[in-house]
Amino acid sequence: MSSAGLIPPPISWAQRNELIYVIIDVECKDIEHKVTEKSFTFKGVNVLDASKKYEVTLNFLHEVDPEKVTSKNIGRCLEFTIYKKEAGPYWPSLTADKTKLHFLKANFAKWRDESDDEEDPKDNGMFNNFMGSSGGDWNNKFDDFNVDDEEEDSDDNIPSLSQNDEDEEEGAEGDKEKKPAA
Repeated sequence: MSSAGLIPPPISWAQRNELIYVIIDVECKDIEHKVTEKSFTFKGVNVLDASKKYEVTLNFLHEVDPEKVTSKNIGRCLEFTIYKKEAGPYWPSLTADKTKLHFLKANFAKWRDESDDEEDPKDNGMFNNFMGSSGGDWNNKFDDFNVDDEEEDSDDNIPSLSQNDEDEEEGAEGDKEKKPAA
């Protein structure tokens, strides 16, 4: 998988019924990648440290369609969308390797369970229901706070918390009635 001076990059992955996502979680330059029906190969050089050269080959658990691969360079990571040869049940793992690969982890931000695939494809996360609910847009969600009102900010109607506060307020009103010391 790697030779002298080459290390595997941190990789995350997620899947849907018809596709898998493979995300290289490091900013790279001099990128080379190749997808075959049974494997994914990646080579690249770290943008911040040119001495870090990445190389990895993932042997897929099942076949994929190498003709339907798209990639996006998001800046801090590279995202590959790879379509499965046959849509169907979820794979129990990304690779055919029997051992856990230390650099490979699940990307739960992109993950969707098999039962979730029947839901609205526009639902991109748990906050979308809040954002798209019938209460209007995000800017109107907190209108009841009346932050922008022109009313004067006053503490006149706030009751005091202790008897001492009330005594001080009475004394401040002009000492209308002096109480004899006991």
